[in-house]
Amino acid sequence: MNAKQLAAFRAVMLTGSMSEASQMLHVSQPAVSRLIKDLEDGLGFTLFDRRNSRVFATQAAHSFFREVERHFIGMDSLTQAAEKIRLMKTGKLRLASAPVLAFSEMPEVVARFLRQRDGVSASFVTYTSVEVMNMVGSQQFDLGVVMLPVESTEIAVGDCFQVDCQCIMAPGHPLAQQAEVHAGDLHEQDFVAIGEQNTITRFRIDKELRDAQARPKARIETPLFITAQAMVKEGLGVSIVDPFTARRYVEQGGVAKPFLPSVPLYFGFITPLNRPPRGLVQEFIDECTEHLSQRMPLQRIDPSQVVI
Repeated sequence: MNAKQLAAFRAVMLTGSMSEASQMLHVSQPAVSRLIKDLEDGLGFTLFDRRNSRVFATQAAHSFFREVERHFIGMDSLTQAAEKIRLMKTGKLRLASAPVLAFSEMPEVVARFLRQRDGVSASFVTYTSVEVMNMVGSQQFDLGVVMLPVESTEIAVGDCFQVDCQCIMAPGHPLAQQAEVHAGDLHEQDFVAIGEQNTITRFRIDKELRDAQARPKARIETPLFITAQAMVKEGLGVSIVDPFTARRYVEQGGVAKPFLPSVPLYFGFITPLNRPPRGLVQEFIDECTEHLSQRMPLQRIDPSQVVI
């Protein structure tokens, strides 16, 4: 018993004749007759009575047909599933993100992405940029969102962008009345510092403060922008954070102002080497980029432009 024999049997049952079954299958009538005969020999019972050049299904054929239909229904389901996968209407997206976006915009992006795709699921984790880079490079994840620069021979760096950090403060803070906050304005101000674990951003902020001869009173330091924002909300001072975290803080009733000189923050999408983004991965990149660009201006950059 093979697939061709079952297809021939099903066609005869559906059409009621060998000739119409041959047209349905695009094969000759003798080929259909031979397949049916071979199937009967293999099964050990008669499927059709032949009378005056016509065929009549036996009771055994009707019983067997019910089982064959289950088989073809299963095959149809597999075909539909394959088509959905081909059209990228189903599947799983494995995404890893650095905390900057993971704790601000990414939950909203992921939720909207999944709501629009019933057959799609996702796994979403948060690690440092270096850890995300390593996991994407080892193909544990399909896509990573990292702070730049990153260097690895195991990843491909895709679209990259620059945004500028902002200064956040409580609504009643004196600096909240200014249109923008300059580095010198932070001299002797209570300050929530970004910890040295966030090496590059800490270096950039410290440089601007040092150049302005400003020495804030660092009440506390923390490595994550999201926890710095929480400390500001608790009244421990002002801080300089990424604009996505600043936006969330404003939504909670806080104040965010442009910080000058600008402290750039660079981020980008990475994929495993030799696996260019396509299907769900590319769709997510496009939708994430659109979402972020609606929140604030994104300056597209080449990764080689990133400087410490």
